[in-house]
Amino acid sequence: MGMSALAYTGTNLEAPHVGDIAIDGDLSEWDLTRCVRIDSEGQIIDQIEHWDGAADCSMELYAMWDEENLYIAMKIFDDTPLVYREGFPLDELDAVIFFLSTDPAADPERTEYTATDWRIVQFADKYKNDFDFFSYIDREMIADPMGWETQGEYGDELVFEDFEGAIVTMEGGIIWESRIALSELSNAQIAPLVPAAGVVIGFDCSILDVDLPCPGIHSLRMQCSAQLDGRDRSPEAYPVDTNPSLWGTLTFVD
Repeated sequence: MGMSALAYTGTNLEAPHVGDIAIDGDLSEWDLTRCVRIDSEGQIIDQIEHWDGAADCSMELYAMWDEENLYIAMKIFDDTPLVYREGFPLDELDAVIFFLSTDPAADPERTEYTATDWRIVQFADKYKNDFDFFSYIDREMIADPMGWETQGEYGDELVFEDFEGAIVTMEGGIIWESRIALSELSNAQIAPLVPAAGVVIGFDCSILDVDLPCPGIHSLRMQCSAQLDGRDRSPEAYPVDTNPSLWGTLTFVD
């Protein structure tokens, strides 16, 4: 099944502006009416046979911003959250993948990543009552990454220097709150994203779920922007990892 350029899909997440916020897993400071959900069979792009419904794997996703940071919160519904397999790539674990452009002027019909397109895999490993956060920034699909190379594929590396994360348990899963400094997604050649009310960027999210830490078992994967039929699903059939035109959008609002 081939995919033509879609000039971004209709899936849009509104991100309100925020003042002071504590990254503590308490979402009382968040406007929870502005969210996107990953909770339907049509959003599965891999391992559809392993999905046992929304209690097995689903998500509510929220975002906020200030002039220097992007804040992301997730309610992840998973009966066995944060399964870890040492030595495996982070995108074969219980993880989330964020896709975003840091260039609001990027062509929404582009079918190849540019240096301002980011694929960021995030994972957290629980040890006793604390969480270690790992990230993997995938730049392999970018012809000229402009000095920002792939980092963190096999875990045990945060990559970001200016990052905050907090996870608390809830009934049926976890709440995950985080802050990424936008300066992290830049360098001398790549200008940082400067958010402002009304600015729209390409944006999307995957959630991955594996219930057993066994080699050879691939993660179920669900994609926010996907609306697929049938049961013949594979990442190659919905190639958001290489084709940004399939992403949704994020809109910064007051």
